[in-house]
Amino acid sequence: MEKRMNYFNRSLQNLLTISGTDAAELAQSLGVELPEMNRWLNGSAAPDVYQLQEIAKRFGMPYSYFFESGQSLPNAPEVAAWLGLSEETVETLMEMADTEPKDVMEALDDAIFAMAAAVSAAREVEAE
Repeated sequence: MEKRMNYFNRSLQNLLTISGTDAAELAQSLGVELPEMNRWLNGSAAPDVYQLQEIAKRFGMPYSYFFESGQSLPNAPEVAAWLGLSEETVETLMEMADTEPKDVMEALDDAIFAMAAAVSAAREVEAE
């Protein structure tokens, strides 16, 4: 269960960062308190099935996105726009998910997560 929670909270954090959605905004739209959302994000709790359904619908993701290692995002053009990358780069990364060893993809996932966090931080600085 711990590994799945890791995938869930990491996937949720990625989607919030990439989409520019604030955790408080998502919590409000789901009708949950921010402390509960924070527990989801730190891996100490998880949403119920209905909340997960709403989260998946909001971000246009399949449920499996939240529970599988090395999952790929289905829409390369949208992901490219979110991250400021070329569509070709995103498509290449998605293709790599099917061919590269798991440890390579985990390192790549870490790098993409760090980049998405940096993009989010830069947006916050620009907004100030």
